[in-house]
Amino acid sequence: MVEEEQNSDANGPWRDSNEVARDDYGFEELMGLYEHDFEGLDRLKLSRTSPHELGQFLARLNANEQTEFLRKLSDRAAGEVIAEMADSAEVLMQMKDRRALRILENLQPDDAAYIVRQLDADDRERILRKLPDEASHTIADLLHYGADTAGGVMTPHVNKIQLAWTVDQAIQTLRTTGDDNENLDIIYVINDEGKLKGTVSLHRIIRAAGNQKIEEIFDADIQGACRADATSTHVAQIMAEFDLQNLPVVDNLGRLIGMVTHDDVIDILQESATKDIQILHGAGADENIHDPVTYSVAKRAPWLQFNLITAAMGAFVVSMFQSQIEQLTLLAVFMTMITSLGGNAGGQTLAVSIRSLALGDWKKGDTIGIFFREMFKGLFNGSITGLVAGSVCALITRNVSVGATIFLAMTLNMALCGMAGALIPRILQKLKVDPAQSAYIFLTMVTDTVGMYIFLLLGCWLLL
Repeated sequence: MVEEEQNSDANGPWRDSNEVARDDYGFEELMGLYEHDFEGLDRLKLSRTSPHELGQFLARLNANEQTEFLRKLSDRAAGEVIAEMADSAEVLMQMKDRRALRILENLQPDDAAYIVRQLDADDRERILRKLPDEASHTIADLLHYGADTAGGVMTPHVNKIQLAWTVDQAIQTLRTTGDDNENLDIIYVINDEGKLKGTVSLHRIIRAAGNQKIEEIFDADIQGACRADATSTHVAQIMAEFDLQNLPVVDNLGRLIGMVTHDDVIDILQESATKDIQILHGAGADENIHDPVTYSVAKRAPWLQFNLITAAMGAFVVSMFQSQIEQLTLLAVFMTMITSLGGNAGGQTLAVSIRSLALGDWKKGDTIGIFFREMFKGLFNGSITGLVAGSVCALITRNVSVGATIFLAMTLNMALCGMAGALIPRILQKLKVDPAQSAYIFLTMVTDTVGMYIFLLLGCWLLL
């Protein structure tokens, strides 16, 4: 016991046997240092901390504290941290122009364009005017593309060599440009006009003879090249389909103008998933848990008001059967069970349908087949669930008619909700409305209004 106490004193509080001492900062450690000894931050340890972790920490600080903290980082490191933050433009504008310009120069062009795009028009013009010509023109070119397009997320720094070059010429070029470009694993091959003709691996170049022509060793099979105006979601789908690390981007004439890297695709998928999950339940697509109350209320209130209308429709249906419910209070007892199970069944179908639409799995001509498959899925699941629920209710109430009502209502309602969960997203997509944004509210309207109507109507026929 004495030995254990000595060890505890020497080593501090007991740690998990799998815990390893970190040489970078974690979020909790940063918050602890901030509260007690902000100046005690280890610069070396700070330089090893991931930009994402530092970005999360900075989001908790006020403007003056953010500026003070960023002074501890190099221009390149500060830029990488700012690029990870949702309010990156606001953070950049807290700095003096001289430092802000240095930070933008040290960023990859796509990251710099992402930040500059968020600036007010006047600030954007001022910053672009003060940047060196090459950096300014590169960022301005990227800003011409939409934020959610391949051109908007690509980097123009691409490893490219020409068909007519020898291997020695290609290696010499890669030596001089490799530091500025990302991902040397795959090099793109172009012709004299700059048109993309294929790819060649760095491994194959190194193993080839110096006097060999690139056209003798390159691979003309180009997978997944996309136009600059392709949507970022389409880009993510292509990269997933072909299992690509990077995706070449070409203009209307087929000339190579950039590439989308795998880290950009991860950001696209994360942003898309976050957006869909939040708007599926009526929250703002870009909402954050730390947003001001007024901002969140403004985003959520309109959909809650619309939901109030759909809920009122359900209440109206119930009022139509008020006298019947007064005669048989058992109807009121089991109403929520019917709507709850129907909503669950419809929600399952809705989630799968929206995902299939987003991934492009739902093709033209699939609608009728999907409609009937989901109807039968709901019918079978409703029969199984309704049989269990109806049997239990019949035993409890000692009334077979009650059990039959529960069985039939649940079977029909879950079949209907399965169909609705499949059709509502497709209909909204045809109407050019984001299916994720309002499908859940329309589904609720079906489960509450139609589900209760079916149940109460069956109850009147079988029980009264």
